Amino acid sequence: MKDLRSLLIDCRIELRKLSRDFQKTELCERLDLAIQSAINASNAASAEQVNEALPPEKAQTVSQVALAWQTASRDLKFSDPAIHARLSEKVMRLLGAKSLVDPATEIVQLEQVTATLNDRITALEREHKALVVERDSLLGALATAVPKLKDGGDRLAVALARVAWLKAEADKAADAAASPAKAGKRAPEPQDTVPTPELLAAAAAGAAAFTKEQREWCVGEAMVLTGFSFTPVELIEKGDAAMAKIILDARKA
Repeated sequence: MKDLRSLLIDCRIELRKLSRDFQKTELCERLDLAIQSAINASNAASAEQVNEALPPEKAQTVSQVALAWQTASRDLKFSDPAIHARLSEKVMRLLGAKSLVDPATEIVQLEQVTATLNDRITALEREHKALVVERDSLLGALATAVPKLKDGGDRLAVALARVAWLKAEADKAADAAASPAKAGKRAPEPQDTVPTPELLAAAAAGAAAFTKEQREWCVGEAMVLTGFSFTPVELIEKGDAAMAKIILDARKA
């Protein structure tokens, strides 16, 4: 049966060489039917020889696909040699690279990759949760240490303002320890009226508020820095945070 099938295929190839429009003739159609009949008749025997370990129905399907590709590639060799050459080159390249993997093996490999990625995601989630706990603990400790500064919208800005506040208080304590006499008689300090950079940062973060004197100074300073674009009433309505940001931005520039 295989010899008959090969003979019919060779006859069809030779006839196509002789006649350009042979595929449009009735004889070509009859040859195709005869070849397909021969293929169907030999499927069972071919499947047992090529795929002994596979179930009969699966082996038959594999054999049919292989034979169909073989027939199509033979026809393509003469009908379109360029495409056949490119296809042959790609097949040989795949065989040389040994990149052909059985579908079942490919599924197993993908499952292993997925499991590895899931483990990595789980580990990253645990690390993220640990960092969140550490951050919240640190922010809570800063809030306890500096209760004067209230929590604002920007938690990081408030935390930095609290750190700056603690540093300023530590510097004051160090100065007082170095000069006890000056610490006993405290003269009015400029920051009583002019807010310190730490207080400005805290106010800009929404964690602190100015005193009446500090607010009056900030209004005048903000008016000058903005070129008198706002009236005192407008600046006061904007709030301490807005005025503090205007002053800080001007100092950065």
